[in-house]
Amino acid sequence: MSGGPGSALRVDVRARVGGFALRGQLRAEPGEILAVLGPNGAGKSTLLGAIAGHVHDVAGTIRLGDAELHAANGRLVPPEHRRVGLLGQRSLLFPHLSVLDNVAFGPLAQGRGRSEAGAEAAALLDEVGMSGFEDRRPAQLSGGQQQRVAIARALAARPGALLLDEPFSGLDAQTAAQARRLIAELRDRRGIPMILVTHDVLDAVVLAERTAVLQDGEVVQEGTTRDVLGHPGSAFVAALAGVNLVTGRADADGRLVHPGAPGVAGAQIVFPPLAGATVGDEMSAVFAPGAVRIGTAVDGIHWAGTVDSLEPIPGGVRITTLEHPDIAVDCSSSTAVSVGVRPGARLSFALSPADVSVRAHG
Repeated sequence: MSGGPGSALRVDVRARVGGFALRGQLRAEPGEILAVLGPNGAGKSTLLGAIAGHVHDVAGTIRLGDAELHAANGRLVPPEHRRVGLLGQRSLLFPHLSVLDNVAFGPLAQGRGRSEAGAEAAALLDEVGMSGFEDRRPAQLSGGQQQRVAIARALAARPGALLLDEPFSGLDAQTAAQARRLIAELRDRRGIPMILVTHDVLDAVVLAERTAVLQDGEVVQEGTTRDVLGHPGSAFVAALAGVNLVTGRADADGRLVHPGAPGVAGAQIVFPPLAGATVGDEMSAVFAPGAVRIGTAVDGIHWAGTVDSLEPIPGGVRITTLEHPDIAVDCSSSTAVSVGVRPGARLSFALSPADVSVRAHG
C-alpha cells in the first residue's frame, strides 16, 4: 500500500454517529497543515475519526496518494493499516512502559525487530527533543514532555498523514508555543499532509496555509488562512479572529445596508458600493473593533448609537450599542473619558472604507 511522504490526503465523505450527520470534502497536500475550525458539535472529531477509520457509518471516498483508504463501493482499509496517525489532546501513553518502549510499541506491532524498533524510537525521541528521557515513565514527565513523546510514538508508525485533534489545548502558553514550533518543524521535514482540528485561531495563523470551517456537519468556508480569517463567513470565526462581521443586502446602488437591531428606527448602516453587486444580494462586511472612531470626522461610513454595554480591555474599553449589539467598538481609556462613554450615552461613530472588507454572496 502506497501513500507515504509526497502523497496528498483527499476526503469526500458522509459520516454518521448516532443522530449526527457529517458531510465533508477536504484536501491536505504533502507538507501542508490544513486547519479545521468549528464550534463544539460541528463534527470536527467525527471528521478525524472517519479518516482514521474509527467511525464505521461512512460513505464516500478517502484517498492517501493513490491508496484508497475508503472506497465509494464501501471497501475500506482497517484503521491499523491506514498509515494515518492520530494525536489528540491527551498523550494516552502506556503508564507501565518506559518512554522508549512507548515509542517502540508501534514498530514492534508492525513486525519490526526489537533492536530496529528501539533504534528508531531513540532517533525519534531525539527528533522531538526528548533524548535522555528514554528510561522514564510517563508519570515522571510534564504535560508538554508527554505530548512530545506522543508525537514521537505517532511518527514511529511511519504515517503517510497525521491528524491532530486539539493537541495543544491542555498545555500552558509557553509549552503550547514550543509544541507548535515542533509541529511546524515536523511538517517541513516530513513532508506529509496534516489536518489540525483546533479552537485556537493562533494554531491556524502559525501553522496552516489553508483553513476550513465546519458548522453543523458541513464545510461552510474553506480557503487560505489569510482569506478565511480576513473575511470570516460565520460569527464563530469572526469571534475567533477578533473582528466584527455584519450582514445585510445590497441596495440599488450596490451598497451593503446593515439594518441594525430589529425594531430600532434609524439604526441602519450603509457601506460604500461594491462593484458587481446587484439589488438584494446578500453581503457581508468585516472590520476590526479598533478601526471604528468615536466622535471623529472620518470620510466614509457613519452611524450613531446608544451605549448599552461596556467591557474592559487592555488599555481601554469595548462598547456595544442598543442599535448594533453585534458590533464591538474598542477605544482607549483617554478617548472614553474625553467623549463621555457611559451607559445610555449617545455617540457618533465613523469608519474609513479602507478599514473594511465588503463582499457579496449573491
